[in-house]
Amino acid sequence: MIPEARLLRYFLAVAEERNFTRAAERLHIAQPSLSAQIRRLESQLGVRLLERTTRVVRLTEAGRAVQERGPAALAALFEVWDAARRAGRGELGRIRIVYSASTGYGTVPHLVESLHRHHPDIEVSAEMLRTPDIGPAVLEGRADVGIARTPEPAGGVRVRPLRWERRGILVAAGHPLAAAAPGVHPAAIAVFPVLAHPREANPAHYDELVELFRRAGVRPRLVERPVAFDPTQRVLRDAETVALVGEASADGLSPWLRWLPLAEPHDRLLVALVLPDPAPPSAERFERVALEAAAEAGWLPA
Repeated sequence: MIPEARLLRYFLAVAEERNFTRAAERLHIAQPSLSAQIRRLESQLGVRLLERTTRVVRLTEAGRAVQERGPAALAALFEVWDAARRAGRGELGRIRIVYSASTGYGTVPHLVESLHRHHPDIEVSAEMLRTPDIGPAVLEGRADVGIARTPEPAGGVRVRPLRWERRGILVAAGHPLAAAAPGVHPAAIAVFPVLAHPREANPAHYDELVELFRRAGVRPRLVERPVAFDPTQRVLRDAETVALVGEASADGLSPWLRWLPLAEPHDRLLVALVLPDPAPPSAERFERVALEAAAEAGWLPA
């Protein structure tokens, strides 16, 4: 039988004080109870730890061995219990994040940085997925939390708004629209090829894009490209193609690129958290950090 930590703590107090009365006062227990607990410890170990007389308490060789190694063992055990409590609160361990390509420019890096700043003991792994695959990854336990633009609700997960981004255009610095005043109209954009991901990659976002031009009474020439994280935006180097993107894509923008907002000031793109329902401690902890970071950055309306 391995003695419980409480008995070791009692013994270490007696060994340090060399007096049952002072040790009992220090531990806030009655002296007879303390004596009984030390006898119990000795019985479980099968050795004598103390030699008691009416005036003095001496350590046996076994007692000295326990006194020498006991504090480190007790500290290590307390560290284990503390780690368990912190993990249960979502402050320790690992969190797996899946995110869509459009959120990888400014949103995800900002949130991961905030998490590291507040909880440096949490290890983060991140993987980019298509938006339709993010909900299933969270639902099936392959990820703890998802971050996506316009995710579709699904049973077993909940969607929490995180960021509303102004929609705008991204063009090369030599593009005719690059010198336009902020507030570009969809009709002016439709003159040029417009980048779009395949509809199956994010149906809701694709339909928003089509509806934007439909309301303006124009039909753009959509140029489909596969979903990918490409901060270099090489496809725009022809100074003709236009990409409709959220404001986060302008974070750390290359000198040869320009981002301009659309003419419709209320046109916004939604970035949301996708969480298990119910959420484990790690996901709840990330949600709290993410919403605090969003509030500080002004991502959500008051």
